[in-house]
Amino acid sequence: MRNTLFSFLYFSVLPLIQGDFENGTEGVCGQVVAKNRIVGGEDASRGAWPWQVSLQYNGQHACGATLINSEWVLTAAHCFPRNLILDNFRANLGNYQLLNSDSNAVWLRISQVIVHKNYAGDGTSGDIALARLEHPIRFTQSILPACLPDASVQFQEGTLCWVTGWGSPQYGATLGAPKTLQQLQLPLIDTLACDAMYHIGTGVSPSEREIQDDMICAGYANGEKDACLGDSGGPLVCQRDGAWFVTGIVSWGDMCAMPNRPGVYTRVGFYQDWLERHLPNVRFGLVNITIYPVPSASAAIYKDFHFVLLLMVSCFTRTLLT
Repeated sequence: MRNTLFSFLYFSVLPLIQGDFENGTEGVCGQVVAKNRIVGGEDASRGAWPWQVSLQYNGQHACGATLINSEWVLTAAHCFPRNLILDNFRANLGNYQLLNSDSNAVWLRISQVIVHKNYAGDGTSGDIALARLEHPIRFTQSILPACLPDASVQFQEGTLCWVTGWGSPQYGATLGAPKTLQQLQLPLIDTLACDAMYHIGTGVSPSEREIQDDMICAGYANGEKDACLGDSGGPLVCQRDGAWFVTGIVSWGDMCAMPNRPGVYTRVGFYQDWLERHLPNVRFGLVNITIYPVPSASAAIYKDFHFVLLLMVSCFTRTLLT
């Protein structure tokens, strides 16, 4: 009788504590709620690019990165010079303004970095790296993964894609306070067409490739719009089947927004085998995910209240039964 009464009261109150706080909703990688996007290198909308990560070194933004699952972010190899100390890196997720942090933003240590062995410096192949978060995270509306394209996913030349980051608005300048996430829509440029542009005015033989097969370009022949310093490692995303795929990683260029020098990106699909080798459970294409709500301050108080209520019921019940 005593155990029955206690169990009845306990399980009557328990749902009030758990309720929607533990329930997630099903979603798909690369899909977002906020959809307002501005063309021309201006402020992004809050929540428009929830896979955007700021890799910070000693508390300062150093590179961009892309969340690809609950434990790993994708970035550029050149973001991890050998002389830097891994313990000094943090991955900042779910943020919009670096100097005015969102309440739901998180900072996590980097526990492991995998840099492609072929990377040999600016402009070379293999400018890709993986960084492992210190522990897996829960997806929320402000922290979501982008989809990974496999080698078969091809976006045609001229496809309009988006590059995002907290980099310089132009060469030699710095992004002003409060350092709001920037976005820029750019058309893709075929690798060989981009290579031809990079030979203009150089005297280098056309047979000597500047833009390799593991690279893709985005931008305009006349310059004007481009990713720049500080955007390195960040995502170039293109949309397919209602989801955003991280097609490129901001890699290198000749200054920023120069004529015939569009931005050069690491072609992510080219490295499918490398990703599978280092992340055995990695998944490509449209991947189902679970998205959890973030309790508001009032919801947290509500939950705490019911936790106290549970303790009171427990004490009260035990008093009656003794």
